[in-house]
Amino acid sequence: MKGKGVFEFGGVTLEFQDTTNLFDYPIDYPDSLSKILGTKCPVDFESERDYIDLISGQLPSGDFVVIVDQNNNHSFRDDTPFTLQPIDWFSSRNSIPITFLVSDDADTVQRHSWIRIGLWKGAIIYGRDEHLSASFSIDDKHFDVGIIDQRNGSFTYGLEPQIALLTTERGKVDSIEVRDLIKMKEYLKLNGVYYKFDSISNAGNYVRLIKEKNFENKIGIQIGMLAPEFKFKSTSGNTMSTSLLHDKPLIIANSCGCGGDTKSSQAYVEIRETYQDDAYVLRLDSFSKNPSDEWTINMEDGYNKDSYYKFRQEYCSRICYIIGQNQRILDKFQITDWKKTLPKLLDN
Repeated sequence: MKGKGVFEFGGVTLEFQDTTNLFDYPIDYPDSLSKILGTKCPVDFESERDYIDLISGQLPSGDFVVIVDQNNNHSFRDDTPFTLQPIDWFSSRNSIPITFLVSDDADTVQRHSWIRIGLWKGAIIYGRDEHLSASFSIDDKHFDVGIIDQRNGSFTYGLEPQIALLTTERGKVDSIEVRDLIKMKEYLKLNGVYYKFDSISNAGNYVRLIKEKNFENKIGIQIGMLAPEFKFKSTSGNTMSTSLLHDKPLIIANSCGCGGDTKSSQAYVEIRETYQDDAYVLRLDSFSKNPSDEWTINMEDGYNKDSYYKFRQEYCSRICYIIGQNQRILDKFQITDWKKTLPKLLDN
């Protein structure tokens, strides 16, 4: 499907370079373009065969443009030059149609899709502008689901796919929150029954869901699951285990300063000030220097590797989890959205 729909759009930074040794095949360049630089965007991160080719250059008018080999014929003469504009995070209006080859299990197939290119904070941002959609029925009840993959530079779905319901009992959903996204090997609840998001084909043509009869006993970080325990060392040097923190709800707050972000760190401070008497508030962050804090965990400390893999899973995370006294995950959300979520769970 064109566009991200209700899913959040994301992109990667493009770096253009000299084209002398860039392409492994002859390229046909426009005669009118000067100062040409190029880049190759992989269609599949696990294959080095197929790419989407782009060049940048200057027109006689003095305008700098980007040209995409939209029909994958190794010629930029029959493609439209695009003047770079600020990236539009919320609209597919300026999406560029493309054709490419991609591996679909044993075969190589031709696919058609769209990309978005634009400027953001002085960088050129590139991302695929598509998502998958499927409709099916279970026991005569209809479901619509959508799937994205966070590896925005690729056009495959086997690395970090996430599935979400696009319709509920209340109708079509208007937006997708963190809590709604189900990762591979997590569970989608359909008609009161949990189904594991087991697998998806490389090109996204087939998805397999497997009925699960024992969800209540699963340990993981999905809402409703039993939260995994871990030991940690705080930045003040103290060690502790979350198994000792069951007398109050536990908030695990990921914050990150990537890109100059200060909002996630400020959100943690506000959560601590608001709920430190009602819940344990544990902060996970990646940094090299920080004031000592018995409730802050440095993710770069090897002692905390276990907590990293269980509740952070990526360097730049801003997801916040709340765990009930029954040790189950009650909710997860972007830490900066805490004012919309925590009062509903903790104020009573």
